[in-house]
Amino acid sequence: MPDIDSHTEVVNLETSDDDDDLEETRHSRAATSCMHGSCTFPTSPNSHLEDRNSEQMRIKEEPHQPASIKVQFDDSEDDGFNDGEAAYKKFKDRKSAKRRRSAAASRKAKQKILKKEMSGDEAESNQSERVDLSIGAKKYLQDQRDDVPNEDDLLLDSIPEYLQKRRTQFDRKKAHLHVHGLKIPPSYDEVEFSDDENLEHLQEKPVFRDRTADRPYKDIELPRSLGLIPAAIARWLRPYQVEGAEFLHEMFVYQKGGILGDDMGLGKTIQVIAFLTAAYGKTGDERDYKRMRKMRRMEGNNWYPRTLIICPGSLKSNWKSELNRWGWWHIDEYSGPNKELALDAAKSGRVEILIMTYETYSGNKDFVNMVEWDCVIADECHKIKEQTALVTKAMNEINALCRIGLTGTAIQNRYEELWTLLNWANPASLVRWLNGTQPLKLGQSHTATWSQLRKARRTAQMLVNNLLPRFFLRRMKSLIADQLPRKSDRVVFCPLTATQAEAYENFLDSSIVKHIMTSTERCDCGSGRKAGWCCHRLIPGTTSTWQSFVFPAINVLQKLSNHLAILMPRQSDTVYKQKKELEMLQIALPDQWEDLYKSRESIVNFANPEFCGKWKVLQKLLKWWHTNGDKVLVFSHSIRLLKMLQMLFVHTSYNVKYFDGSLSYEERAKVVDEFNSDPKQFVFLISTKAGGVGLNITSANKVVVVDPNWNPSYDLQAQDRAYRIGQQRDVEVFRLVSAGTIEEIVYARQVYKQQQGEIGYTASSERRYFKGIQAKADQKGEIFGLRNLFKYEHEMLVLRDIINKTKVAESLAGVNVMDFKFKEETPGAEGLPIKEEDDGMSQLAAMIRGERDDDDAEKETKRKQTRVDPIQSILAHAGVEYTHLNNEVVGSSRVEEQLSRRARQGPNDTTADGRVFGQPGMSSSESEGFSE
Repeated sequence: MPDIDSHTEVVNLETSDDDDDLEETRHSRAATSCMHGSCTFPTSPNSHLEDRNSEQMRIKEEPHQPASIKVQFDDSEDDGFNDGEAAYKKFKDRKSAKRRRSAAASRKAKQKILKKEMSGDEAESNQSERVDLSIGAKKYLQDQRDDVPNEDDLLLDSIPEYLQKRRTQFDRKKAHLHVHGLKIPPSYDEVEFSDDENLEHLQEKPVFRDRTADRPYKDIELPRSLGLIPAAIARWLRPYQVEGAEFLHEMFVYQKGGILGDDMGLGKTIQVIAFLTAAYGKTGDERDYKRMRKMRRMEGNNWYPRTLIICPGSLKSNWKSELNRWGWWHIDEYSGPNKELALDAAKSGRVEILIMTYETYSGNKDFVNMVEWDCVIADECHKIKEQTALVTKAMNEINALCRIGLTGTAIQNRYEELWTLLNWANPASLVRWLNGTQPLKLGQSHTATWSQLRKARRTAQMLVNNLLPRFFLRRMKSLIADQLPRKSDRVVFCPLTATQAEAYENFLDSSIVKHIMTSTERCDCGSGRKAGWCCHRLIPGTTSTWQSFVFPAINVLQKLSNHLAILMPRQSDTVYKQKKELEMLQIALPDQWEDLYKSRESIVNFANPEFCGKWKVLQKLLKWWHTNGDKVLVFSHSIRLLKMLQMLFVHTSYNVKYFDGSLSYEERAKVVDEFNSDPKQFVFLISTKAGGVGLNITSANKVVVVDPNWNPSYDLQAQDRAYRIGQQRDVEVFRLVSAGTIEEIVYARQVYKQQQGEIGYTASSERRYFKGIQAKADQKGEIFGLRNLFKYEHEMLVLRDIINKTKVAESLAGVNVMDFKFKEETPGAEGLPIKEEDDGMSQLAAMIRGERDDDDAEKETKRKQTRVDPIQSILAHAGVEYTHLNNEVVGSSRVEEQLSRRARQGPNDTTADGRVFGQPGMSSSESEGFSE
């Protein structure tokens, strides 16, 4: 494997707040070469493989030393660095001293500037000017420095000193000792096992009596990392899992970091166990339990790996059970009153693997980092996707060079999250990253020009083909499609009831929402500033700024979209909370609130179909599924709604189980087991956030997501609780979205974010539905910004119109791209499958032109004669006018593939640049209608 540091990529990403935070977005910094389609990457698409192969050739060419020779290295010049505890304490002491010096210098600078300002004519400066003094202080401190560090220095400085020393020491050993300077598996040549003469009778793991092995009983050699997966484990691994284990072991041997980003359900845990088995030099039989003790008792300084696994609390028991199923390991958990004993055992070499949660690590990192870990595995590592989050900052200090992250959703909200994960795995390896994803965002807009589309598609391909393979490995669930039943993911747009619609509109017409909406307009005082930052900072009648009301107002709209009863105050809430909720209820239903308040705890309100348009749909679906013997998972991020549903189902013949974050880990395991094992169980109510990971509920074959989450990964992970290996029936997913409300915007943003993920992972030519660009203040489009959140579209279906608009624009563009051949059954430019268009682009184009041929009429007649789907009939009876399959919306199209190919192959000249969906062949009215 090559020295990755010597091939550092020049990639610029843009830092920005999450678009859901609704704050003023920061302007992007200076553009880099990536914005002009000329990012610096290795020239060969397989350069990462060539580099690995060349490194492997160097290893093979070196004179091989017998494994039994003790190789030692003099580290005396490292000033006691081998004492991990001393090194970490030294770092903490320096960090504290640096923080104190910085704070003192800042206070001194502020005082100096304040004294200067107040001594002159600026003594009467207003409050807003005084706030800027902190900026002046920072500038003063910057000016006092002899030299200002550049961005590369800042990134390098972010790596703790003890890690920099460990890296220097490892690289020096590698250069001096070659293969013996790497973390190759321990040698047991001088270790005697009493079982060696009785190998054929030794028990092996794993044992699967009801499963056929995937390959012959034979060891698998890992030539690039000089490791070996023993036959006992190897025979149960699928080819892609062997590839994953090899990728991880290579990272371990060379003490690098990487992300295993496989889709959910592909067995990331198994791949880690296979790699750890190779790293520890285990053989998959009973002798493995004795290896640590044997090595500790040998004379000399014999290295033996120490591994730390950090994961969500709900996955701790899963890790322990899987490790024990697949081998013999010394495992301990860092938690509870005996956690210090567990850490001491790991430090002294009496524990092979220590397991803890992210929260436990963050609160005890000063102790955990006293140990020099050979490998840290961060499961569900998307928990550290936010660069400024406290848990991310804590994880950046982890005392390990080999950092391995596991996640099926590396990109959840924006591209920068992937950079944060990769930067954690390989600190400072991705230099100058601030603007690299900007071309991807600009080119994905519905209003993109040819040059913007060209930069976007070229940048995506360079990132995916040249950069990611060095640090990131991802495979899709399509690899095991032959072992899984079918799954449909249907989004159902449910209409609000009349009472819901009235309440929704009343709240939007309130003075609070109107004040929020006008806050970004120019102030009426003539200052030229925005009203919310000038004369109208405070909500009338309060002492609070308008910004403090934004999220509560959004929360009210989400409650109104879901179920009106959620808005009613509960007696168990605090007096303050009851008062606030009562105020919102009075605004939403001024004529009915009093009667509702008196009966607020009544089950009649929960069951009232006029209070929830989704309840009408869910009620009918459940009745149908119950008669068919199906089992249903119902997910919601509203605990209150789940409690209401639980209370309703208790009064029916439905058997119901309940799961949220308040359950202990033992209670969670018990309730899942009861639902899976009892065929009489029908409905499982689950909190989307608490139950999105770590649960295997393959006894269910229907999934309902009652309300969309801002983060699409939550809803996708919820589906995979049922749709995973072990599922025997086809799985149907129904996402309920209140039409025309904020929930449509939330789901539309999910589509936008899912498309970002596909572009970031595979360079997919995603269809360009949306005009808006995430985190771009001057291009909010249809789904970003406050104005799109605080409106109600009545009978209009926002997303349906956006999708139809894109289909029309693609059809018009297709007419002008002369080399299109719509009936060709060819794969896309990136080798991705292309979905058939609804009725075909040619038919859509004919419809736009007002034409109708006999074939179209005949097809429609046959369609009407087709037997009615009972689910569609149920939805229609509940008032649903529109549904679509999520996988038919996310993805490419034939036209978009052709347009993207033409853009990539086009010249860099922008003098005659025009919009892709607004070509010369269009009339001016058509261009404005579909591009503006």
